[in-house]
Amino acid sequence: TAKALAAAREELALAKAAALVAQAVAVGAAPDGAPFQLLVARLDGVEGAGLQSAAQGLAEQLGDGAAVVLGGLPDPADLGKVILVAAFGKAVIAAGPKAGAFIGGIAKACGGGGGGRPNLAQAGGRDGAALDGALEQARQELTSQLSAALG
Repeated sequence: TAKALAAAREELALAKAAALVAQAVAVGAAPDGAPFQLLVARLDGVEGAGLQSAAQGLAEQLGDGAAVVLGGLPDPADLGKVILVAAFGKAVIAAGPKAGAFIGGIAKACGGGGGGRPNLAQAGGRDGAALDGALEQARQELTSQLSAALG
């Protein structure tokens, strides 16, 4: 059934996401003195709900200093639909970046927009060819914003 297929895809997304924890990069210093944990990655073949679950799970694992941005094409054969998700921990939000405003700006690079709460947000776009560039933009912007934050 379609529901079972969607559930299986989401499970696969979470499994793929679990492997991404190792890619988190330490940036700057959060108020507790520990570095922020920045993770920007691409996960194709996953719907928005799956990407949100994955981003939230990764942010929880990485702690209050987590800034997680995931992007992907729900259908890798269709470059006309892009999904981007951001999940930020408390220390990241306190340092300035808010997930909703941030992901909306990044989505513009993919011909789209969106937003949400300071801690979790989703956006969409129509230009899959621009996704890698948008994720690189997210990595650079968060690196500079979090490096400038004073712990």
